[in-house]
Amino acid sequence: MIRNQSTGGDNTDPRALARKTLTYRWVCLGLLSLVMLVAFFIRLAPAVALPNLRDEFVINVAQLGLVTSLFMWPFALMQPVAGILTDAFGARRTVTIFLIMAGTGQLLFALAPTFPLALAGRALAGFGFSVLFVGASMIMAQWFRPREFATLTGLWTSVGNIGALTAAAPLGFLIAQIGWRGSFGLTGLTVLALALFVFTMVRNRPADLGFPSIAEIDNAPKLPSASLPLPLRQGVTAILRERNTWLLGGYGFTLFGTMTMTQGFLAVPYMMDVYHFSQQQAANYLTLWAVGLIIGCSLWGFAADRVFMTRKGVVFWGAIVYLLLWLLLAIQPEGLPSGVLLLAMFWGGFFAATWIPIYAQLRDFIPPQMLSTAMGVLNMFLWLGGALYQQVSGLILEGFADASGEAPMMAYRVVIWLALASVEVSIVLIGLSTEKRLTKGSI
Repeated sequence: MIRNQSTGGDNTDPRALARKTLTYRWVCLGLLSLVMLVAFFIRLAPAVALPNLRDEFVINVAQLGLVTSLFMWPFALMQPVAGILTDAFGARRTVTIFLIMAGTGQLLFALAPTFPLALAGRALAGFGFSVLFVGASMIMAQWFRPREFATLTGLWTSVGNIGALTAAAPLGFLIAQIGWRGSFGLTGLTVLALALFVFTMVRNRPADLGFPSIAEIDNAPKLPSASLPLPLRQGVTAILRERNTWLLGGYGFTLFGTMTMTQGFLAVPYMMDVYHFSQQQAANYLTLWAVGLIIGCSLWGFAADRVFMTRKGVVFWGAIVYLLLWLLLAIQPEGLPSGVLLLAMFWGGFFAATWIPIYAQLRDFIPPQMLSTAMGVLNMFLWLGGALYQQVSGLILEGFADASGEAPMMAYRVVIWLALASVEVSIVLIGLSTEKRLTKGSI
């Protein structure tokens, strides 16, 4: 049905068909980006609702950390499997099925009468959203040019971080109006509706609609090896033997881990305990972190592809500048003027976003038939870091907490120094990685 609607008019004019490819690709990627926006909202929403969850289920700080991290454990561990499934069955079917699970998990979390059921719903939501990025990577590879990969990854993540933005101050307002259960239940229903749209509208490649591929439009030579099937074991072995897989993965584990820990868990209790902010004030400040990510993710992918012509350079120097945030907090963890604290929130999101080009950096070293699997393996490192750092920081705060449940300054000092050391490790790892340098005419 879509094919007949989409190819109306002259189906033989090469220029008309090329225009259809160049237009419809944005429908596919745009819809998946919208899903990513909702996924980011769901991932980060508990950070704003922590006081509500604490009162509802009568839980401590460590358990609150588990709520935020449990989304990411199945999300992270599923990444290589998600890549394999996407390479085997395509983005359309894989994403649709998993989105149904994600929406069901979010509804379970919103309706859960007990804490264990809430955790089960949270884990199911993370499991369901695990295929999103690898599915989008397949769409990027099939519908777009290779030189656009880092730029598209950045734009994709920026859209997701608009979801993170709405999961800060706007979510705080929504919770005040309809409660945390109503807010979270509404997003669960939204995910189920989006699953239907993905199945109806997304297509894995232009040929599924009778459109020419990007390579055909550009008259690019077709690499013989790119069209040959690659046995799963051989492809996975090639990915795991690639040195950059481990170096970029280790970098992502440490740097992305600290970034996710701060945005997804640490920032709100830190500002409430140390600066004595209200829940809404802390959410307002956290909004600046999301704004920094939105701008940074869009900027750094494009800068790596088109301005500096180096992915490794952008990632390396960005990590060094991001380190300055943790140096500031290590030197003065409390008593920062409000303007400096606001700048620190934006600074962290903006310069942490320089992780974006690592996907394109790894893409240049792996077989094209295993792209989704390779992106899944790399994503696993990042999200395992996010899950582990959130859970460890929760355990640290709980270990120092007083009878009222409030963590003292010493607990936050320990977490800050952990983050500082981790970012230093990430700088060393990205420095050891290699890249294929870009040229103005490279594709």
